[in-house]
Amino acid sequence: MRRLTALLVLAAALAAGCGDDGGTTAATPTATSAPAEEPVAPEPSSDGGGGAPFVASLAVDPGDGTVLAGTGLGLYRIPPGARRGKPFEGDLRTPVATGAISPNLVLRFTGPGELLGSGHPKDSTSGLPEYLGLIRSRDAGELWDTVSLLGEEDLHALDARGDVVAGHPVEEKKLLVSGDGGRSFEDRTPPDMPIDVDLDPADPQRIALTTAEGFFVSRDGGGSWRQRDVLTVETLLAWSPKGPLYRVDASGAVKASDDGGESWTDTGNAGGGPTAFTVDEDGALYVALAGGVITRSQDGGKSFSELARLTAG
Repeated sequence: MRRLTALLVLAAALAAGCGDDGGTTAATPTATSAPAEEPVAPEPSSDGGGGAPFVASLAVDPGDGTVLAGTGLGLYRIPPGARRGKPFEGDLRTPVATGAISPNLVLRFTGPGELLGSGHPKDSTSGLPEYLGLIRSRDAGELWDTVSLLGEEDLHALDARGDVVAGHPVEEKKLLVSGDGGRSFEDRTPPDMPIDVDLDPADPQRIALTTAEGFFVSRDGGGSWRQRDVLTVETLLAWSPKGPLYRVDASGAVKASDDGGESWTDTGNAGGGPTAFTVDEDGALYVALAGGVITRSQDGGKSFSELARLTAG
C-alpha cells in the first residue's frame, strides 16, 4: 500500500504523456479484461490550492465501513453513503511534543476504529520530528500515540495482520518487519526497491511485494524471496480477507489470484491509473484515481462505480 514518492513520479510521467499502458504478464492467461481507459494524470498537491487532492492511501474501517484517505492536503473521511469526503486533522501525542498531523499519512485499519499510520506533522514548528515512525489511533484517526521509530523512519508502504507489521522506509531498499505489533522491527532485504507490500491475512509470514521489475513472494517473513511474475508498470496490491490477492497496474487493469500470486486471472479495469488501492473486510475493492475520485467494486473487480470525490478546502 505507500510508495508516495514513486506515485508522484508516476503522476508526473503520465502528465507528460509518458505513461505505459502495457499490462503485466499473467502467469495463467484467462479471460480478457475490459479495454483500459487512458490513464489521467493526477495533479499532486500539498498546499491546499484549488486542485483536487492526490490520494496516496486508502483504508476502510471494518466496524462501520467509513473510508479514510491520506492525501497531500491531509486526511479525509468518507462516511457510509456520503458522496463527498470531509477533511479532518488528527493530533499526535509523543514524549517530545504534541501537534497536528495530516499530510501524506499512510493508513491501515487493524480493527474497528483502530489504525496504524506513518507520515509527517502538519506544521514543522510543532516540535514533532519530520519522520513520525509508526503511530496508532484507537478512535478512527482523531487522536494518535507513537508506537516506535519516532524521528527515524517514514513508512511509505504499510500493512498489518495481527501482531505482524511490515513497512517500507521511504527511499530505502529494505523492509521492516515486526512480530510484536510494531513495537520493535527487524530489517529484511527485498529483491529491489518496494512499491507496495501486503500480508496474507491467513498467514502473515507470507508477504507479497511489488517492485519496478516484478512481483515477489516471501513465505518466511521476508527472509527470502521468490519472483512470481514480471512487471512492466507500477503495480499496487490488496489481499482480501475473503481469500483473493488482487493487483491493479498503471493502466487500471485488475487481476486476481486465489493461490497467493502463483497464477492470475484478469477481472476488469478500474478506469484509469490508480494512486491508492485497498480492500475491505467483505472483499470490496477501493481504488483512488486522478482528481480525488474514489471508486469501488463489489464484484471482485469486474466493474467499478464512483463512491465519492475529494475536493480541496
